Amino acid sequence: MNDARKIRFAPNGAIYLAPAPDGTAGSVTLPADLGDGKTPPAGYQSLGYVDESGVTITPSIETDPVNVWQSAVPVLYNVKSAAFQIKATLVETSSITTELFWGASWVAVLDNQGQETGVYRLDLASTPDLNEFSFVVDWSHRGILNRAVIPRAMVADRGAITLQRTEAQKYELTVDALDYTGNLGYILTNDSVKGSGNNAPTSQFSTSVTVPNSATNDAAANAWTARVTTLGQSGPASVYLLNAAGTSWSLVQALPADGQVNVTVPKGQATAEIKIVHAGASWCYSVSATIAAGSSKTCTITSG
Repeated sequence: MNDARKIRFAPNGAIYLAPAPDGTAGSVTLPADLGDGKTPPAGYQSLGYVDESGVTITPSIETDPVNVWQSAVPVLYNVKSAAFQIKATLVETSSITTELFWGASWVAVLDNQGQETGVYRLDLASTPDLNEFSFVVDWSHRGILNRAVIPRAMVADRGAITLQRTEAQKYELTVDALDYTGNLGYILTNDSVKGSGNNAPTSQFSTSVTVPNSATNDAAANAWTARVTTLGQSGPASVYLLNAAGTSWSLVQALPADGQVNVTVPKGQATAEIKIVHAGASWCYSVSATIAAGSSKTCTITSG
């Protein structure tokens, strides 16, 4: 039976990078939980914005047919090779993206007194080292979270950087998985791919925002506190504060489980907007220094 509820998109997502696990005490721990596309897994760094073409994830198996005298068609296929590949074009210029693209590290240029000059140099070796990394890709749609994890990977191919007046520099990368204890990687999801029903995650998640000292707050003279409480979490919940200009969100804290977060609103700001992001969905509240409870509202901006 056709079911439009099973059609998926990926309007939200992120790519994260960490050194490949090596079994030592300080090695990165591979994530076992889903993410919201806002908070990197422990030990990982975000690669930032990806261009509008998004991320391509390609699992592939190459086989050889086994032909026999008694049959005009193969009677068996043998696995020749397997691959798990991620391709994306990064658009943020930062230390992590440029070092990944060039395959080398930036080093500060020093003057004759050994002081940094503000210039940095990256040497492209004629016999470069092949660095190993761990990659995580998060994507979500309407509360349905997905995560692809590649424990060990290398950059297999790089695109050209085009320098133009009207287009941003882009870093096109193709990443191939390497063997890790007999696996190329794994996928995590809260989609009900194995069950029935509406294919949307069920959750008892709830939020509330209060202002503990609303009777005595004086926003003109002092900063004040709004308290966010979360219940029924099935994954991390991130709490954000909208800046006074209403143009961008600042992460206050990520809660791994049910709990409370105190949000400090700056002096001189009598009202504020707070956003809680959980399982790919957002809840926003308008709060006032002199009103005990925040009120639910439509988020002023949805990105950032």
